[in-house]
Amino acid sequence: MPAEANPSTDDRDASKTEETSSDDTRSPLDERRFAALRALLQTWIARGQAFAIKVYEFVQVMPGGTLLMRIITDIIRGNITDRAMTLAAQAFTGILPIVILMTTLPGSSYLDEALKSLGMHSEHVDFVSSSNDATVGTFGFIGALMCIAGATSLARALGRMYVSIWQVTKLPLSGWWRWVVVIFSIPVAVIFQGFATDLKTNTIFNVHIDDSGVLGIILVIAVTFIIWTITWTLIPRLLVSTQVPMRLLIVNGAVTGALVTAYLVGSRIALPRIVENTTQHYGTLGVVFIAISWLFFFGCILVVTALVVHAFVTDEGTIGRWTRKYVGAPKPMARTESARWYQPKI
Repeated sequence: MPAEANPSTDDRDASKTEETSSDDTRSPLDERRFAALRALLQTWIARGQAFAIKVYEFVQVMPGGTLLMRIITDIIRGNITDRAMTLAAQAFTGILPIVILMTTLPGSSYLDEALKSLGMHSEHVDFVSSSNDATVGTFGFIGALMCIAGATSLARALGRMYVSIWQVTKLPLSGWWRWVVVIFSIPVAVIFQGFATDLKTNTIFNVHIDDSGVLGIILVIAVTFIIWTITWTLIPRLLVSTQVPMRLLIVNGAVTGALVTAYLVGSRIALPRIVENTTQHYGTLGVVFIAISWLFFFGCILVVTALVVHAFVTDEGTIGRWTRKYVGAPKPMARTESARWYQPKI
């Protein structure tokens, strides 16, 4: 009797025949096009790599090229987005409660001036301000302490940022009072910024730009630079102590103050229109998004400034040696073990 055919074997043979026929359907023209595209892609990749190498070699031999590459590398590796967003979130959730705490105090009209200096008018934000003793009592002493304790998250985030970038030692927990000073120094700087806006009415030769005098604008910019230079010199000093020389902190504060001043001038021009358009469409929620975005770019200024200053003082070239000679360099202090209350002394 003839042997019966195996169905499974026939199916496998048929599938192999179909796969072979499907492979054979690819025309030689398609294969040549695919090979040409692959060769073109490899050529462009090779050219890009060669161009990058030439640029790197050119930058290395030019004066200050090593420092420039160091700055670019540090900025790329510096997690600017993550650090700036962390600072923005901590500032929004930390400084805002302090501002609300201040609005419960009698005579808090200076907060309106501080908001106006950034183009944030009080009618756009529903702050409930009270000047009676009942409101202060309602807020409570314990509530104020909890508000301050929660706001120290911004100071701790700033401390972690400076410690990481400048490669110094984290201060022990006994310096907790530094965090409290930091979180109050920022609102105080904003309040002084609000007071500085009154200088814009000064004029010389009766020359005005809109409702501001030219002399007043110059005075406001100069005072703004001084306020934020002092602020961002003292805050890092509190967070890293003497591990970073004061002259280096002054340089960092001056660069930060200059960038913050330029940022505030740009915000004063563009922010009112942005706030007005946003509040018309999204209400108070739009102001929240604008505030977080504004704080994010403010945080970027702090992070980039610290990265660039650290790159200058740690550069091994001529510029780095000259910088260290005049402003010094960070020197980490020895790490000390914190006291443990649960381990008895023997």
